[in-house]
Amino acid sequence: MLTTATAHSIVDVFNPMASDHFQWAQTVDEGKTWTDVDGANQADLTITPESVGTVYYQQRFRYYAGVPLFWPSTYYSHVAALTTLPAPVPATALSVKTDNDYLYNNQEGQKTYVHATPTPANATGSLSWSSSDEQLATVKSTGEVTANTSGNKGTVFITGTMTNDDGTKVSQKVAIEIGGGIDDQTVNEGQSATFQVRGNFDQAPNSVTWHRVDGHGDKVISQGNQLSYTLAATQQADDQAQYYAVVTVKMKGASDQTITTNRARLTVIPNRTPMVKIDNTIENLTNASGNTPTQLANVVDGDVCRIDSTVTDTNLASTLVEGDYMVKLPSDVTNTVITVDGQKAYYYPVSDESDTIIVASGQSFVGHKQHKFSIEFMTHKTQGLSYTTSVQLMGYADTKRNKDLGTYSGNKVGLNFTDGNLHLAANDVDFGRIAMEDLGKVFPGKVAGGGDLLDVTDYCRKKEDTKIDLSQTAPFSSGLTHLNASLGYDSGKGAPLRPLSSVPQEVTTIPAGTIAFAIGGNQGQNLAVKVADGGFTPGRYTSQILWTVVSAP
Repeated sequence: MLTTATAHSIVDVFNPMASDHFQWAQTVDEGKTWTDVDGANQADLTITPESVGTVYYQQRFRYYAGVPLFWPSTYYSHVAALTTLPAPVPATALSVKTDNDYLYNNQEGQKTYVHATPTPANATGSLSWSSSDEQLATVKSTGEVTANTSGNKGTVFITGTMTNDDGTKVSQKVAIEIGGGIDDQTVNEGQSATFQVRGNFDQAPNSVTWHRVDGHGDKVISQGNQLSYTLAATQQADDQAQYYAVVTVKMKGASDQTITTNRARLTVIPNRTPMVKIDNTIENLTNASGNTPTQLANVVDGDVCRIDSTVTDTNLASTLVEGDYMVKLPSDVTNTVITVDGQKAYYYPVSDESDTIIVASGQSFVGHKQHKFSIEFMTHKTQGLSYTTSVQLMGYADTKRNKDLGTYSGNKVGLNFTDGNLHLAANDVDFGRIAMEDLGKVFPGKVAGGGDLLDVTDYCRKKEDTKIDLSQTAPFSSGLTHLNASLGYDSGKGAPLRPLSSVPQEVTTIPAGTIAFAIGGNQGQNLAVKVADGGFTPGRYTSQILWTVVSAP
């Protein structure tokens, strides 16, 4: 059996009395001459060959009413070759394919064709077709597959079977998906979701309009010619929204083809991962001088400090049920008080030799996604120490604490402990090598390492009037003999050298309220030595000077 199918243009609507007219023709000389087949005026042609050889067949088609007053257009099918063999050739295998592996279930009988190719290609068996589910799609003996129009969706398998003359069979199946054009999507919150129009089109669509249907109604969300639509980052508000597309293809010489897909549902799985953010600040309630919101510059024994924290779970759907508020402090702190959301809270300490972890457990995050914590304490450090800490939250997914969600940490805050005093460090001064011809000359000194004569670090809270005196406590000596030399202080202000002796003399004054500063080359001050002429004995000579700090009162 040979079969054809026809399609009409929109122009044919204006000739309602017309009908299809078919005529089959054949040739046995490879197309040199054609003869009409008697009585073969239907779409299908059944042939029972009576001789060995190859005969070619073709159908011509016209559309008119009655006896045409003018010659209508004639259309021709492809040419089919029918080869008749002298003996049966059994098929050993069968290959099946489909023109379209996706058909719509919401259009008017959407169709495709399946094709079978036997091995060997000249096998003479009888071909039949079957559908695995006729509620999804049916198949004719011609291989024409028609999808249901009832909205049933799924995958149907079309099986081709070739039955040989000896009764043996070979078969193969091909899958065709039946649906409404767009598949439902399920994604995790925050992920993208893409809706894709399925199926094949004879030509690219001229327009594709995407719609979203939710509690606010039906809204056009995209217009263009794209057969896919993507939400870059889904939110919980997108859950259960429906999407569909209206696809229009303009056909030449025919009416526009419009396909409205099914409504595909988007399911957004809530993100249950806790998103805990902790913001910490620190304050010295005793002395705010030199501090920042995250660093205390000069903490001394007896200072009262406070760490304020805001702990927020920004994911309203998270699994965080409760948590333990924790903060590490030096082990010698006292007078500790914790408040949660302005109310005094119970806590317990966990201590070792150097640290104490303060724990306020059982803080509920059910219905309360944000808490404000405050911990106040008194310090007792009497030596320099840089101490860093932060607030942490140990999270749990239930009140029985069977599921630990891990520890969340806030930004770091620091306490720089001091003793509250003024610290000095004097550095060595070298006057180099002095030759005999240099006697009587003044030689400036060089501070070892290139720093200052006197390093000063001021941790004093109360900046009082302060003066620094300098004296030479011993003459230059090699251990065997003294050097006839004088040591002087250069103020760096262009004044003459001030000779030093065992009597302290003021070299600088620091006014009240001013931070004490270093003395030396960076400020222009220096020491100089002058060796007297005569009675000089070569050697290595050293002397000692004494810096004295005098504060008032």
